[in-house]
Amino acid sequence: MRKVQKISKLEPTIGFTEFNIYTDYGQSFLSSELGRLKSLLPLASLAKALDLKENRKGRPSYFSPESKIALMFLKSYTGFSDRALVTHLNTNIHYQLFCGIRIHSLNPLTHFKIISEIRCETGKKLDIDSLQQILADSWKPHLEHPSIMMTDATCYESAIRFPH
Repeated sequence: MRKVQKISKLEPTIGFTEFNIYTDYGQSFLSSELGRLKSLLPLASLAKALDLKENRKGRPSYFSPESKIALMFLKSYTGFSDRALVTHLNTNIHYQLFCGIRIHSLNPLTHFKIISEIRCETGKKLDIDSLQQILADSWKPHLEHPSIMMTDATCYESAIRFPH
């Protein structure tokens, strides 16, 4: 017997309110800080620039190319270790929505080294200048006062204390 993979196809036909939980989490995610951050990230463009592709051989990956980029942003955003990030991914639906994945609670991720594997994969193809250009082009419409932002960034950099 085949397992049901996409609950979204069954949702309209099943009259249980328990299935609305994903809709509720999706709506709360969009209004959260993480949801607003994800809406500003051009994940598809960044994945294309890094030449990340879907795995054609073997078992399908949890992470699409866009999910891998989102995962790297989430890693930086949270500051978690690889092990802690996998633990939080397994239990935090907002983190899963940010990465565009859904991890079943009965089949959690256990291979925490997947984070470093994705980091190595993206790091090998990293071209900072092209990615910065993609981000700048994407964020340009949202920048009302770039001169103020530059002043704020300069003040922030001058306040950073470097260890001697």
